[in-house]
Amino acid sequence: MFGTVSLFPAAVGAQRVAPAASGATNGLDTHQAIDSIEQQAAARVADAVCSKRVVLLGELPEHGEARGMGVKARIVERLVQRCGFRAVLFEAESYDFFGFERAIAATRTPGGHAAAASGARADSLELMLARAIGGLWWTRELAAWRQWLVREAVADRAVIGGIDDQPSATSAYARATLPGLVGAAVPVARAGECAQAVTRYMNWSYTAAQPYDDSERTRLADCTRLAANRGPDTRPTPDDVMRDDVASFFARERAGAAGGATETPDRDSIMARHVAWWSARLPRDAKIVVWTATTHAARASGAQAVLPRGVPPVGARLTERWGDRLAVIGFSALRGQWSRAGQPSQPLATLPPNALEARAFAARAAGDTAAWTYLDRTALRSLGPVPSRLFGKVVTTDWSTAFDGVLVIREESAPTFEPRR
Repeated sequence: MFGTVSLFPAAVGAQRVAPAASGATNGLDTHQAIDSIEQQAAARVADAVCSKRVVLLGELPEHGEARGMGVKARIVERLVQRCGFRAVLFEAESYDFFGFERAIAATRTPGGHAAAASGARADSLELMLARAIGGLWWTRELAAWRQWLVREAVADRAVIGGIDDQPSATSAYARATLPGLVGAAVPVARAGECAQAVTRYMNWSYTAAQPYDDSERTRLADCTRLAANRGPDTRPTPDDVMRDDVASFFARERAGAAGGATETPDRDSIMARHVAWWSARLPRDAKIVVWTATTHAARASGAQAVLPRGVPPVGARLTERWGDRLAVIGFSALRGQWSRAGQPSQPLATLPPNALEARAFAARAAGDTAAWTYLDRTALRSLGPVPSRLFGKVVTTDWSTAFDGVLVIREESAPTFEPRR
């Protein structure tokens, strides 16, 4: 095998904020505002991880902090343009990214070269990418960055992919493709039943006469597992990956409704397998950057006791494969606002005075207006176990066991939600 969330979208993005100058103390770099916080902070982090094989960029699990998102976007740009990273993978469903990839392939000439894209074609590709990434990042602030990603993909300078198995409300390609993909792979006698069941779910067209109940969950899990079992054991194609993804998703749906099942693949195991699949698909030793949440990015067993989901996160699983060739960067904020999907902004929860985020700025002089601070692993280790909001809920642990570095924003802000059609 290759390996819930509501089908309704949410959004988050990135805003430009006051900029920054540098100073350093004991592995802790703090910057004053003299340039864009996004560019200055991104340069610090990108330089720290430029030589790594795989880099995981986390964010607070609310997925609603604009400034951290802006820094992450600039880090991705620098890793691709200056450090030779070849792939950008998102904690988002795989299906529509494969549709995006196929749409780009259709623009290429017979010789494999990228054809010039008209304005309408570029807009169509950006819309496909926005749908693939999902509503969490449908923001005005990230619109230009998504366009940059499209240009990099069309020019074959970077491949863009998703590592999750759960479809979302924005999964247009999945809605159009998965019913036929499943129906064609099951025994003929069940093809119509299975295709119709997947269509009902993807369009959420349930009624009182045909509800989403235990019987329907069982039908979906059985149909999609039958389809996935028809795939090859080696070198799975994108279609094989999609069939296996939808099977693992519906297995979790059924298990969750029944109270859970330990043998059901969790999302982190699925996402880790996706990263490995992409690594095998790319040129040898191609570098990969992954956009995810801190709760998935955390790398080491020392943080397991405080992880909210009770399963080894993606970072811990990938550490087994890549060791010190992997880098995990966490993002947090001292204070500020957040929001998602255009909902009203709200303040980040107040932190205790000895929190990691507060201590990150404590060494500075009174009145210092540093916009951000980066703590490398040495600085994290010197703090010892301290509380932090890195996993959403404030918990205490030795954060050097979970992250290679943590970027702390002094004042977060909410994104500007901009729905796509």
